[in-house]
Amino acid sequence: MEEIKKIVCQTEDKIAKWAEEISDYIFENPELSDEEYKCSAYLVKKLRSIGFKVIYPYMGFDTSFRAEYCSDSENNGKTVAFLAEYDALPGYGNTHDKTAHACGHNWIAGSTMAAVRVLKDISRYFNGKIVLFGTQSEEKTGSKVNFAELGVFDDIDAVLQMHLGRVNCVDTTAMAMTDYTFEFYGKAAHAAKEPENGINALDACHLVMAGINAMRQQFGADVKIHEIITNGGQSPSIIPEYASMWIFVRATDKNILEKAAERVVNIGRGASLMTGAEFKYKRARNTFYDIKQSKHLNSLMKANLAELGITELADGDKYHCESTDIGNVSYRCPVCYTTLGTSHISDAGLHEQGFVDVACSDGAKKLMHIAAKAMAMTALDVL
Repeated sequence: MEEIKKIVCQTEDKIAKWAEEISDYIFENPELSDEEYKCSAYLVKKLRSIGFKVIYPYMGFDTSFRAEYCSDSENNGKTVAFLAEYDALPGYGNTHDKTAHACGHNWIAGSTMAAVRVLKDISRYFNGKIVLFGTQSEEKTGSKVNFAELGVFDDIDAVLQMHLGRVNCVDTTAMAMTDYTFEFYGKAAHAAKEPENGINALDACHLVMAGINAMRQQFGADVKIHEIITNGGQSPSIIPEYASMWIFVRATDKNILEKAAERVVNIGRGASLMTGAEFKYKRARNTFYDIKQSKHLNSLMKANLAELGITELADGDKYHCESTDIGNVSYRCPVCYTTLGTSHISDAGLHEQGFVDVACSDGAKKLMHIAAKAMAMTALDVL
């Protein structure tokens, strides 16, 4: 095994330029969630050119795909899957109207593509199947949630993915999350002449925010809620007849999340009663789960990272983490979700303007090759 892993690293070195070109292309052609037509087609073309069988579009999602390579026709071995992401984020640049990769999904596409190509090139050393899922819209709807519900991962023995972050961490965490749109319908009136004839929908939004703030102690440390007002009226001289909010509810566990989410909706109902405004709400189609990490996969990954010189690993912190749709995957099959730290490159964190400069930097590319090697080595352990 030690000798084969050396071959893994040597093989990745040979295709390093190929992987960097993929990361560069995705970075230079940023597309928003559910609109990744150019990038998904590019990845599919690359995969077909190296001998992968590809289904595209996949499971009814225009910009998702499933690529497979079997080491032999009988395929009696294990199946290891990788998850590629390639959607970008809005709101960057000097004018805040540019789409950009401030989360490093170009890096995720490059590292997973490199890992599966390496495994395909050394497939004479194992018996099994390599799968790469193109999972669109991680930043928005989270297609992995849909895939998990559709049973896509039920025949997968292990799933591997890496992400850039502030620190190196194998025992990563993620908060379960859902979000709501709250709408309040009141009655317009002149705010100075006859305000008593109006029903203020914006007041209902303010009361929701006050209610959430009043409940934070009772929600406890396991729950985080953040909200914005998306429509607060048209003019100060008019009592707002319509107002709306966008609310994110997160929790360290999906069951805790559901209890908190019910409370938030009840706060909306209370605001409606207090103001007389009609209340309507809509919950997001997909709920992101917390991550259930595979201790066995994590131990394999830690050993392989150590062989590659990554020995300082931070512990996962369930109170200071983001949310991601890979959590839903972890409830269906074993998952190892790892971050590699970029603090030596920049102080910028994910989704910040400064991270756009990190995502395709020379330092990030060095980490991308470590990620590809570590994932391929860990997949080899499983296979």
